[in-house]
Amino acid sequence: MLFNSFDFGFFLVIVYLAYWAIGSKRRTSQNILLLLASYTFYGLWDWRFLGLLIASSLVDFIAARTIENSNKNTLRKIYLWLSITWNLGVLFTFKYFNFFLENFNELFGIAETQGYNFWNVVIPVGLSFYTFQTMSYTIDVYRKKQSPTTNLLEFLCFVSFFPQLVAGPIEKARHLLPQFEKKRIFKLDETIIGLRQILWGLFKKIIVAEKLGIAVTMAFSAPESYHGLTLLFACVLFCFQVYCDFSGYTDIAIGTARLFGFKLSINFNLPYLSRSLSEFWQRWHITLTRWFTDYVYIPIVKSARKITDALRAFGLLITMTLVGLWHGANWTFICFGIFNGIVLVLERIPIFRNKKNLQNKLQGIPRIMSLVYLFMISSLSALLFRAIDIEQAGFILKKIVTFTSNGAITTLIGYKLLYLVFLLAAEVYTRKWEFPLEKLESKISRPARWVIYYALIIIIIRYAEPKEAFIYFQF
Repeated sequence: MLFNSFDFGFFLVIVYLAYWAIGSKRRTSQNILLLLASYTFYGLWDWRFLGLLIASSLVDFIAARTIENSNKNTLRKIYLWLSITWNLGVLFTFKYFNFFLENFNELFGIAETQGYNFWNVVIPVGLSFYTFQTMSYTIDVYRKKQSPTTNLLEFLCFVSFFPQLVAGPIEKARHLLPQFEKKRIFKLDETIIGLRQILWGLFKKIIVAEKLGIAVTMAFSAPESYHGLTLLFACVLFCFQVYCDFSGYTDIAIGTARLFGFKLSINFNLPYLSRSLSEFWQRWHITLTRWFTDYVYIPIVKSARKITDALRAFGLLITMTLVGLWHGANWTFICFGIFNGIVLVLERIPIFRNKKNLQNKLQGIPRIMSLVYLFMISSLSALLFRAIDIEQAGFILKKIVTFTSNGAITTLIGYKLLYLVFLLAAEVYTRKWEFPLEKLESKISRPARWVIYYALIIIIIRYAEPKEAFIYFQF
C-alpha cells in the first residue's frame, strides 16, 4: 500500500476516524487499533513477512528485559549479542546472502550450475529500517541509556508504527516509545498541520520526483545515446529526484503521525544548501547518520586509548562503507559509501599540521563556490548510487569527463523543471519552518491559502497515476 495511492488515503481515513472515536481516555484501545492497522498495512505488502516483523520485535523485547534484569555482565553481553546476531543475521540472509554468494563463486571461478544456490526471495519491505530501530533499542538498554518497557503492546507499536515502518525516520526508543505510553489528546491544529505536510509530501513525490525520474531513467537506460553534459545533468536531476522522493515520503510519514498525536524526528534539513559533504550528511537522512555515528563511528574511535587522526579516518571509511552497503547489495552502493568516506576524510582531517581542515575552509568561501563544490561531489556520488553496475558508472563518467557527444544536448525534462524550481524556492524561502505549508496563515489570507491547497490537490490528482514506489522502499 503506497503512500501516494488512493488505497492508502481510504485506509488512513478509516483508521483516523476509528482512532479518535475510541477517545483519548482509552489509550490501550487506541494502541491496539494502531497495532492492528500497522500489521494490516505491512501485511498488504506481503503477509509472509509479517511473522518476521513480529519475531524481530519479540527477540529484542525479551533480550532487553533480560539485560535489564541480569546482574551478571557476561549474561548481559550474551543477550546483547544474541539480539545483534539475530538482527544482522536476518539482514544478511534476506538482503546480502546472494550477493556474497555470487561474488564468492566469481572469485573462485565456480560456475553457476556448480555453485550453491540457496534461495531467491523478495527483500521484506522496510527490513533495514525496523531492524536498525529494534537493534538500537537493545543496545541502548545495554548501555543503560534506555529503560526497557514492560508493556509488550507498546513495544510492538513502537516497532511497527505504520507511518514510519517501511522507510523511517529511524526512531530511537527514548523518543517514540514514551509517546505510546502517554495519553494523546485530539488537537485540531495538529490535524490541520499534519494534512498540510501530507499534501506537501505528495506534491514532492508525485509532481516533482516522479517527473524527474522519467528523465533520469531515460538517460541511465541508454547512456550511449546522450551527450556527456546531458548525462551530467541527469546526475544532478537524480540528486533532486531522490531528495524529493525520500523527503516527500518523510513529510507524509511525519504528517500522518501528527494526525494521531505523534511527533516523529526530522529527517531532512535542506541538505543541498550545505557548504560541505560533512554538513550534507548532517542534513540528509539525519536519523540514519545519527544511527551510524552512535553505533559504529563512535565505538570505533573510542576503541583505542588515544584518539588519532588515523583512527578517525579509519572510522569514517568503515562507517561510510557500511552506510553504502546498508543501501543495497551491489558494488555501486559499496563504492558510493567508500567515495563518500574518502571525501569526508579529506574534509575533516587536516593534511598539514596546525592547518585548517577542508571543511573549515569551505565555510569561509562564498556560498556559490561551496555549492559548486557540493554539487560536483553529489553528482559523482549520485552516479554511483543510480548506476546499474560499476561498468555503467565508469562508462557514464568517461563520457562526462571527456565531453563525448552522441548527438545534440537535450534537457530531458522541459517545462516540468519549473515544478522543481517552485519547490526549491518555497523550501528556501520558508527554511525556518519545518515545511513550506506549516505556517502559511501567517503569510497569506485564507482565500489565497485555499487557492494554493486546491491547486496542489488538482495537480496531484491529475498526475496520481501510474503509482511509483518510493525509492527508499527497496532499502
